[in-house]
Amino acid sequence: MSFVDAHRGELGVEPVCTALGVAPSTYYAAKHRQRLPSARAVSDAVWMPVLSALWVANRKVCGARKLGKAARRAGHDIGRDQVARLMRQLGVRGVSRRRKMSATRRDPDAVRAPDLVNRDFTADRPDALWVTDPAYVATRAGMAYVCRRGRFLPPHRGLARRFAHAHRDGPRRIGDGPPLTRQPPPGRARGTLRRRIASWTQPVVATPRLWRCEMGTMRERQREVQLYRGQIRSPGRPTVAWRQDRVRFWAAIADGDKTGDAAAQAGVSSPVGFRWFRHAGGVNPCLYPTVSGRYLSFAEREDIALFGAQGLGVGEIARRLDRSPSTISRELRRNASTRTFRLEYKATIAQWHAERRARRAKRAKLAGNDRLRSYVAERLSGAVRSPGGRALGPVGPKWQGRNKPHRGDRRWVQGWSPEQISNRLKADFADDESMRISHEAIYQALYVERRGALGRELVACLRSGRALRVPRARARQTAWAHVTPEVMISERPAEVEDRAVPGHWDRDLVIGLKRSAIGTLVERTTRFTMLIHLPREHGYGVVPRTKNGPALAGYGAITMKNALAASMTTLPEQLRRSVTWDRGKELSAHAAFTVETDIAVYFADPKSPSQRGTNENTNGLLRQYFPNRTDLSRWTSEEIEAVAATINSRPRKTLGWKTPAEALDEHLRSLQQAGVATTS
Repeated sequence: MSFVDAHRGELGVEPVCTALGVAPSTYYAAKHRQRLPSARAVSDAVWMPVLSALWVANRKVCGARKLGKAARRAGHDIGRDQVARLMRQLGVRGVSRRRKMSATRRDPDAVRAPDLVNRDFTADRPDALWVTDPAYVATRAGMAYVCRRGRFLPPHRGLARRFAHAHRDGPRRIGDGPPLTRQPPPGRARGTLRRRIASWTQPVVATPRLWRCEMGTMRERQREVQLYRGQIRSPGRPTVAWRQDRVRFWAAIADGDKTGDAAAQAGVSSPVGFRWFRHAGGVNPCLYPTVSGRYLSFAEREDIALFGAQGLGVGEIARRLDRSPSTISRELRRNASTRTFRLEYKATIAQWHAERRARRAKRAKLAGNDRLRSYVAERLSGAVRSPGGRALGPVGPKWQGRNKPHRGDRRWVQGWSPEQISNRLKADFADDESMRISHEAIYQALYVERRGALGRELVACLRSGRALRVPRARARQTAWAHVTPEVMISERPAEVEDRAVPGHWDRDLVIGLKRSAIGTLVERTTRFTMLIHLPREHGYGVVPRTKNGPALAGYGAITMKNALAASMTTLPEQLRRSVTWDRGKELSAHAAFTVETDIAVYFADPKSPSQRGTNENTNGLLRQYFPNRTDLSRWTSEEIEAVAATINSRPRKTLGWKTPAEALDEHLRSLQQAGVATTS
């Protein structure tokens, strides 16, 4: 093995083993035997002597449950399943509480009766041969004398079970009733004589015990509770949150909070909040803030659990909670935990049981009316057809639970809105009241998974094409978190509005195809225009797009800030007073831009292009050179500067037919003359 280990890195395992005449599997098996023990094996080696010592210290009677508790009391953190597994490996087990079925045993010293039939128990006529084997059998109701007549069979536990079942209404004594016999079903003839004789059993009870003792076992009490509330499916683990948590979550969603923030307010993790929102399709279930007073709340169930642990009775608990004793008794029987050794009442388990039973989901109208469902589905997803009946249009992408494709083909469908479908039903089926449905019911059938009437893929047929419904308050919000009150246009100095002092600029972007853009800067007094070249970053179109990754298109926040700072710092200080921006996110780093250049930045009001009228007019002039829906990244910096020089050399009526370049030059000369006069 050392030779293979020394040369496996250079030659490989198989060539070396072939040269040595050894199978590679032999080498790997030997390496497997030499590897370090697993973490589980190391842990077992530590726990086995500890558990063995605890088992001996507890008189060798503890099972896995009690031995695990003893280990935890001793300060050892070990689970019950691990204790049971290690006990099996150690070959130890606890003492069972079940009593073994005992019967009479033959005395080996007693004189046996002579065998008069030579072990031949057959008979050719009735009442010719009788065979009896009496025995005492211990049952829950007491000691039973069981006598089997007709065929020699040793008494077994089945007799005791049949006896206990026959005495379910109370113990019997001799003469209390007829012997337990197996009667043939109605309509069937009785069997042969030998079969009838062999099935006779005569039970007799001596020294009966109390019936309460028979029903006092833990398993029977668990069975009583299960029969009282009905058999339920395997519940799994309880929910991670309660009803009030969901109420707080959806209240925050209705206020316009993001899903993660709403989950934090509800006290649950973000994955749980996103799962709630996705399973509901973004539709608020409209839960009431509080439950009706006729039902027990979670706080009351916690009080019941605490009072029960203190040993208080049902009546005292009812008085303290101002509830009926029957309500408390029913709660303790119905919602107790039956999957433990003892019947325990836990508030969390009880609340979970109550919420599980309270689900009475009403069947959706579309799910119970096939004709109505077909009508709605056809108006939503019906194909666009030619006069000849041939389906037209692209196939469209496969539904993957996402929004409509970005700048991609969608399948051509009828695409009626739910409101159009709801109102058209009244005209098409004026006399059929069963063909009625509200537009909100159609939306819920599309977005909510549990409704199940319409396929979720039909949301792609809606005009918006959203996979999840957007809450109304969230739809009213605007994505302008980078605009703070101190940088609003209302805070801009008055000298900017009257254009009396040069040095205040308006800024915008000219957008082209494939996320290409050119930045524009227009001086408000002289109308002088500067164009900013925004080339794409390295890796654009090659590096896969990642969520929250770097902006490689050329006009990301950091790229725009650097390019704008490089252009503005070439101007004299008198021409660097302020910049007014629209609401675009490309200058989200405006605070860093102000720190670097000492130029104030202001943002216009939303949907108010008139506040930057000069900039919008200049963009219209630039579209002559950079038409819409063209790739602007193909132009170099030199070509863009040439276009800017052309725009600045055009005479303007507002400047007295001067060009913007002449107006700016005149202003700079006036600044120089003022500086010379001040110096002299």
